[in-house]
Amino acid sequence: MITHKNNDMSVLTAPKTTSTLIRIVTLLCAILIAAGCSSKKKNALSEEELVSQAVEELYNKSKAALDRGNYNFAINNYRRLESAFPYGEFTEQAKLDMIFAFDKTGQVEKAVEAADNFIKLYPTHQNVDYAYYMKGVASFEKKTGAIDKFIKGGKKSIRDPKPFRDSQKAFEELVKRYPNSIYADDAKQRIVYIRNALAERELAIAQFYYDNQTYVATVNRCKTIIYRYETSPSTEGALVLMEKAYLEMGLDDLAASTHQILLENFPDNQKEPFKKKKGFFSRLNPF
Repeated sequence: MITHKNNDMSVLTAPKTTSTLIRIVTLLCAILIAAGCSSKKKNALSEEELVSQAVEELYNKSKAALDRGNYNFAINNYRRLESAFPYGEFTEQAKLDMIFAFDKTGQVEKAVEAADNFIKLYPTHQNVDYAYYMKGVASFEKKTGAIDKFIKGGKKSIRDPKPFRDSQKAFEELVKRYPNSIYADDAKQRIVYIRNALAERELAIAQFYYDNQTYVATVNRCKTIIYRYETSPSTEGALVLMEKAYLEMGLDDLAASTHQILLENFPDNQKEPFKKKKGFFSRLNPF
């Protein structure tokens, strides 16, 4: 009976053992399948993270070079970043950094072009005001024109007005669009400086004409200063030179009225009215 009972127990126990094994195998399979799926997701995320890490490392390498003043090295690396990763936060910042790097290496035309491209590509970018600002800074550094080789003001040669005006336009656009920009106050100061420089250039040209006895042209240049740059320091000099030109042309009444305007606006100017030069023969060339 004991043997039978053992046989009976063995017969009864066998099905339970088989059922348990099946459940264990099933559970292991489920775990393996889940682990496989999880592994695939982890690998996919790792690839994205690796790409992101590569972009960030390349940007940081470029920025470190920029901060050290190694601008050409920075530009080359920024270009690599742009080429490999044409979109993204680091690429956008690289484009802005390159504007600065171009300007620092004297590649002002490229700096202006880079600024214009950024403004066109990202007109609503949170840092687009910087692009306008750097466009103004870079435009100011463009080469002088041919006329500036012959006309001088003070110790510095008077420059081609186009870079000044391009710079002024960029700064004015910045102030108009982004009045609260951290660059706005500096841009306003630069606008004042540019206007004064343009007025000084006009006065130097007026003096050049006066020295060459082309008095009509002298008066016209002086009028430009008075009406276009009335708040500039050159206005006083323009009135003085205009008075002298009128006297040389024999227009004493206009000379007297000009002198009166000079005294009213610049009371500290205590110069006596100018007198006409002896042996005068003026050339009324309007150019």
